[in-house]
Amino acid sequence: MMNIGGNALVIKEVNINLVRRVLKECKQATKRQIAEGTGLSIVTVGTVLEILIQHSEVVEAGRISSSGGRPAQQYIYNDEHALALILFPFEELGGISIRCTVVTLFGRCLHEASIPVQKVDLICFEVIIDEVLKRFPAIGAIGFGLPGAEADGRLVVSDYDTLRGIPVAEHFRQRYQKQVIIENDVNAAAIGNYSRTEMETDAPAIYLYFPDRFPPGAGIIMNGRLQKGKSGFAGEVANIPLGIAWGSSEWQSSPEKLTYAISRLVSAVSSVLNPGSVVLYGSFLQEGHLIGITEQCAELLPPGAVPHLVLSMDFAGDYLQGMIVSTLSTLETGLQLTKSGV
Repeated sequence: MMNIGGNALVIKEVNINLVRRVLKECKQATKRQIAEGTGLSIVTVGTVLEILIQHSEVVEAGRISSSGGRPAQQYIYNDEHALALILFPFEELGGISIRCTVVTLFGRCLHEASIPVQKVDLICFEVIIDEVLKRFPAIGAIGFGLPGAEADGRLVVSDYDTLRGIPVAEHFRQRYQKQVIIENDVNAAAIGNYSRTEMETDAPAIYLYFPDRFPPGAGIIMNGRLQKGKSGFAGEVANIPLGIAWGSSEWQSSPEKLTYAISRLVSAVSSVLNPGSVVLYGSFLQEGHLIGITEQCAELLPPGAVPHLVLSMDFAGDYLQGMIVSTLSTLETGLQLTKSGV
């Protein structure tokens, strides 16, 4: 969140954000309720509401009776004032499709579709985005879920050759003049699972993803925020020298080998980050595997250092939720005032 000194324009924007926050939390409130929630005067709240109503960001609702006075006007935050578009490719029935989702500022889904494509490149995304924008012109942010890693604004690691080395985010920012983010699958899943399960925030949380055809990756949440490292390389756990051939299926060939491999990886990341929980996802993983993995971690780690292991059964749900959270965050202004010298 950006902290800046105050002047008239900044104070006005801060007041608007305070009113937004209360209305988003309450969904519906009167001027007095908003004033109590923000600490602003009723006069200031009324001025801010007029601005938000003019921009269709807030709409008037019905009136409710108040003790000893005339009924009070209620106000509702219009969550369709700005929308977010989420796009990510996935394999389906031997082909590739683009998952397309449009959500409101409250994460409410307005549109969802799976669109088959011949290949994943800039053009296939442009065709989809152009059509969706015609139907939903209020879209203010676009989020791409793409496996791989960025460096200096370019995709340096990608499952799709047509996107490798391309400044994908900047291309679409220039083309559509909107907020654009790119997040890889495991980072998005980590954010999504964290937000869906409301894990504790005083200890790191790790999301370990074991794809069917690729080496594992990790999403790291610390203090409630995703950690990417200096160049976005954080979470590339397959590079930890454990002597396990992640690129082959040998480590999955028996329950014993699977338990051995995953317990070593969990112990390695736990030795560095000391997470409170580690979420595991793999299509081949079952609840029964957690017992053996936990037991072997207990042999490798000191008491109290073994994390709580959780099995996610819905990677797609974690992934989509994380993309929604990340994309919607680009539409938040995040201004606040601080005391001088603090």
